[in-house]
This record gives sequence, structure tokens and C-alpha cells, in this order.
Amino acid sequence: MSSHDEYSSDEEDLFDTEKSSVLLGFVDGEIVSDEEDDEYDEPSIEDTFIGGKPVWFEGSARPAKKSTCCDNCGAKMALLLQAFAPLDGKLYDRVIYIFACKNSAQCSKKKGSVKAIRGIGKNPEKVAQIKKEQQESIQKQLDEKLQLENKKKLHIEMTKDLFTSDKQASNPFGSSSNPFSNPFSTPFAAKEAQKPEAPEKVQPKAEKTSSYASVASKNAPPAKKPERDTDDERPSYPGCFIYVEQEKFKKETEDSELEKYKHLIDMDVDKDQKSGRRGSTSSVGSSGPSVGPMDPGASKISSMLDDKYFEAFTNTVKSNPGQVLRYDLGGRPLLYSGRDEVAAKFGKDIAVPKPAYNPSSFRRFELQLMPKAIMDLERLGNSASVRAILDGMSWGTIIVCTDHEDYIAPEEFEDHAAYVEEWCGVQWEESV
Repeated sequence: MSSHDEYSSDEEDLFDTEKSSVLLGFVDGEIVSDEEDDEYDEPSIEDTFIGGKPVWFEGSARPAKKSTCCDNCGAKMALLLQAFAPLDGKLYDRVIYIFACKNSAQCSKKKGSVKAIRGIGKNPEKVAQIKKEQQESIQKQLDEKLQLENKKKLHIEMTKDLFTSDKQASNPFGSSSNPFSNPFSTPFAAKEAQKPEAPEKVQPKAEKTSSYASVASKNAPPAKKPERDTDDERPSYPGCFIYVEQEKFKKETEDSELEKYKHLIDMDVDKDQKSGRRGSTSSVGSSGPSVGPMDPGASKISSMLDDKYFEAFTNTVKSNPGQVLRYDLGGRPLLYSGRDEVAAKFGKDIAVPKPAYNPSSFRRFELQLMPKAIMDLERLGNSASVRAILDGMSWGTIIVCTDHEDYIAPEEFEDHAAYVEEWCGVQWEESV
């Protein structure tokens, strides 16, 4: 993922020096697909972006059709995010895709309306390039270490004789020759007989436990390949490039804890006052205005304020409100709510389902898409139809967990690339 300076040096004093391990994604320039446009700028496989059309690895390899179609209505889904996410030490490229159904009126909050895909590309030329870069990096580290050791040795040699005299006083009794030594002694005198060494015991080699991935890759019968996807008639949103920065936190102020909710509370107070004025005309015999049930909007806000996970979510996001993506491989997601099925999977231990294609492994958290992405796609869309679709996408965050071993069966590869569906959890907003 590319990097970019979001904050100027004048703003550095607003942030704590401590940084987290999380990488944040922020919106950059728009994707311009018109080749006749002077600002034409199509993304490559090494770019990270929201919206737009998916960029696949070179060759004919594509994900299974069912992986990019909605399980509810069967329609092709639109790309929400494509993230270039190579792993350190691996000799291949790697991409994470998130797709969502545009039929939000019918499919919002339905299982299988949002999906995640992991792609791996092992282009021989690219593999050779990555390998060369790794070897150069290792050699550079070795050279630097050798130079440091040589400097230390030189320093020791130059300083070891500073506090000792150049010539030692002669000692008539310090001579190595001894006139009273045994004249029959010889350096070739027989040494004390050594005990014969006991023969080494050969320890039986412990059998190495094979993983499912390694066993399955050997002599596996050729499986029938599923129907592959095509990008024909694929719906899409306007696209925008993403740059990444390491997460930084703003210094805490003395503002009230409810300050961040002030606009929501004020809005509900205004509603209550208006409804109170309208309902102040009581019937004969009543002692005062009747008290109706709590406004649904106020009830929703009250419920969210009582959720410690939502509170942590807002407190974390307020330092970097422009974030559309959070990346923390092997870390933990920032939960939007603590009351749904997704939150239940991220307790003390992560209980995300193991990958069916590699059951001896487990899945780990990798990234999540933030609600600011909806606002940015809506802004880029600039049309009533796009806004209507995005208004129906009432999710708080989309969480993606991927295989710890990063495994894809060899038979899935075609033209040195392959794709597999990964676990995707959506935390939807509470219904009013």
C-alpha cells in the first residue's frame, strides 16, 4: 500500500508521539477511466483503492463466479475495496477484495450480500524480482554488520596497548629455558592413554506432523473447477485511490465526553421541543400534556451510548476521522458494536471459522473497511441513484479475516494466479 503525508509539520504537536501498529487508509485522488482525459489514471494491481473496477492479476485466472455474486439475489456485486497487501518474506503478490451487492433495498443486512476474496499472483518475473530485492536487502544488512564489527576490532587493536609498556623488564628467572629441567623430557612423550569413545546412539527421527495444505497438495485428484467470473456487466461505483499512514492519536482535551455526540443530542432535543409544542393542547379533564413513547432516534442513540464497543470505536476514530481503511494483520478489529454475532467471534480468543480449503490452519484478522468509505463513494457518485443505493448500505464496519498460512490449493492456480473466498463479517447499524 502506498504512503502519503496526511499531516503537516505544524500539526505534529496535536498528536501523541506514541503510534500504534495499525495502518490507516485515506482517500487520495479520483480514478479517471477515460483514456481521452488528460488526467487519465487507471489503477494497477499494486494500488489500493475504493470503488472502481477490480484489477486482476495478469492472465486468465479469475475468482469463482459465486464468490462475486450476491447469495440473496444472485446479481453481480460491485467492488468496495481493493487492497494490495503483500506479506513480508513471501515471493508473490497478494490482494484483498471486498464486494457488496448494489441492490441494497432488497439485500442489505442479508447474509452473503458482502464478500471478501484473497488473490495471489506468482508471476515468475515478479517472483524473481522480489527474490532479488530480498537478497540485496539481506546482503546490505550483512555488509553493514561486517563494517560495524571491523570498526570494533580496529578500535580494540588501537587501544589495547595504550596502558602497557612497550618493553617488559628482563627477568633472569623468567626465561623459558630451565637448566635444571629433565634432559630426557621430549615434546613427543607419550600422552596418557585416552578412553575409547562410546559409540553414538542414533536417535530415531521424530515424524514431522504434516499440515492439511501439504498433504492435500500431494497426489490430489484433479477437482472440477467452478465457473469463473467475468467483469461483463459488472456494476461499479466511482473510484478513488487510497494512501496509507501509521495510526496516530490526538492528544486528549478537557472536552466533555458527550461533546462528540452533541450534534445528535441537540437534534433530538429540537425534535422533542417541536413535538411537545404540537401536543400541548390537551383534552378536557387532562392535567397536562401526555407523555408519549421515546423517540426511536433518541432510543437508538441512547442504546449506542451504552455500548462500550461503540464508545471505543468513536473515541479511536475521532483522532483520524478521514480513515476509510484499517489494516493490522494478526491484530484485532475495532468493533463498531459489541452486541451482534460478529462481535461474539472476537472475544478473548478469535472464534472465526477455519478455512474449509485448509482446515488444519486458522484465520486471523487482516483489515476492515470503515463507514467513511460510504460517504466518499457517495460524494464521488454525485447522482441520486448512487446516493439512494449507498443510503441503504447501513453498515458500521466490514471485517476481513484471512488464512494464517495464506494457502491456496495448487490446482486452483491458472497463469500463476489464484483466488479464494475469505471470511467477511459485517457489523450493521441498528435499525430504528
